[in-house]
Amino acid sequence: SRRARGLPFWYSLATYGTDAYRDAIEKTLRVAEEAARAVADRPYVELLEEPTLSIVAFRRLGWQPADYQAWSERMLAEGIAFVLPSVFEGETMLRLAIVNPATTIEDIELILDQLA
Repeated sequence: SRRARGLPFWYSLATYGTDAYRDAIEKTLRVAEEAARAVADRPYVELLEEPTLSIVAFRRLGWQPADYQAWSERMLAEGIAFVLPSVFEGETMLRLAIVNPATTIEDIELILDQLA
């Protein structure tokens, strides 16, 4: 027999209600939009696409794949962020997946400033 995988979600929904879920999702979408603007405002990074959900895809201008990997390892070692390089259509890039409603634009700006 398999466990009821939907039970934790149901319990959370029953406990917190649909309004809390809606508010959390709307907040992550707002932060993603703000993050896209923050990327666009910085001359050393390029927004690859406007976010349609809470994913912000961008690249650091002038970097090679090894630069992304070294930066990612430094961010993790320093406890700043966990951002892994991704590859899309053969190009190395970064993407922020904003799924925690406690994430703020200040958190995102701190990450972006580390790319300067």
